[in-house]
Amino acid sequence: MLDGIPTLDDIQYSGKKVLLRVDINSPIVESRILDTTRFESHYETLKELENSAVAILAHQSRPGKDDFTTLEAHAEVLERIVGREVEYLDEIFSSCVIKRVKRLKPGEIVLLENVRFYSEEQLKRSPEEHANCIMVRKLAPLFDLYVNDAFSASHRPHASLIGFPPVMPSVAGRLVEKEVKALSKALRSEGRKIFILGGAKIEDSVKVLKNVLENGIADKVALTGVVANYFLKLSGFKLGEENEKIIEENKDGVNDEEMKKLLEKYKDKIILPVDVAIDANGEREDVKLEEFKGGMIKDIGFETISMLAEEIPKYDIAVINGPAGVFEEEAFATGTAEVLKAVAKAGYSVVGGGHIATAARLFGIARKIDHISTGGGASIRFLSGESLVALEVLKKYWKSPSRGL
Repeated sequence: MLDGIPTLDDIQYSGKKVLLRVDINSPIVESRILDTTRFESHYETLKELENSAVAILAHQSRPGKDDFTTLEAHAEVLERIVGREVEYLDEIFSSCVIKRVKRLKPGEIVLLENVRFYSEEQLKRSPEEHANCIMVRKLAPLFDLYVNDAFSASHRPHASLIGFPPVMPSVAGRLVEKEVKALSKALRSEGRKIFILGGAKIEDSVKVLKNVLENGIADKVALTGVVANYFLKLSGFKLGEENEKIIEENKDGVNDEEMKKLLEKYKDKIILPVDVAIDANGEREDVKLEEFKGGMIKDIGFETISMLAEEIPKYDIAVINGPAGVFEEEAFATGTAEVLKAVAKAGYSVVGGGHIATAARLFGIARKIDHISTGGGASIRFLSGESLVALEVLKKYWKSPSRGL
């Protein structure tokens, strides 16, 4: 058990039929999968289940998006990674799928179709309501065990994530276990902690900021990116119409007055930039905030970079979520790259999912980081102190008398 979450250590799975939920949702351009990181993250779980008969549930994108497609290419990638045949079935719970699963033998793997092709998958329902949907009623009787290894989707109340635990034995896979251990260590272990929050999603960073400051978790919080610009504006700095427009577009759900009070209360713990880098006709120009007269802010400035590069390695634990600037543009990648290097020098380093994880790999820093989360939204919620619905349902129904466990 891991914080009350049952894992593969708590159940017999060898020789059993296992329904495995993974998250291999990946960027796709012209039918080509561009990043296989999420596929690789499930290797340990799939390796451990090599003596089980495994059917995989997964999703790709969502309706209306250009990359909302079948999982045929995903099966080919999985096959290369696990080194075994992964048979793709182009349906989810049809009679053909049911017949194939009934014939499934230990050592075999089948990948079922994109679960988001099923109309009830994304309906907002309780676990008990989802347990009564057609997909769960059709698939659950075919399997001995359900395993959730999709940490990055575990904050979503979707049928394939929360519908099976109420009606069958269900545990977390090794990736979920790894994520929970690493993120829990970042929040709960002893030692001095610094959190570096950046990117454009102000509401997400504010949730983490409030949790780690109000609960005495963080010794310091450094702000970068649009998040920092927002707090600089609250501090009285005039950042110009174009920057303030970006702030307004990204601060839904955030209360200015509440954040002003938070900033005042924790001013000794919050680190704000002292300079910024602007786009001056395509060139980088570093400007001290006192001398700022306008221009699109695309990175923290060199003085701020130097300050953080010296400060961050002093801590026992450093957690970073969100880039410091527009790292996709070479001229404005310095802040994100140097802050990541500093995070890697801390006693224990954690990188949140999403763009900052992409940046860590892009700059060749990933191998120096202790833990890179696979989940953007899920890791944010975990670091914010919020529960993840797909993990909570595993706790709730473990050894439920109604299932005879």
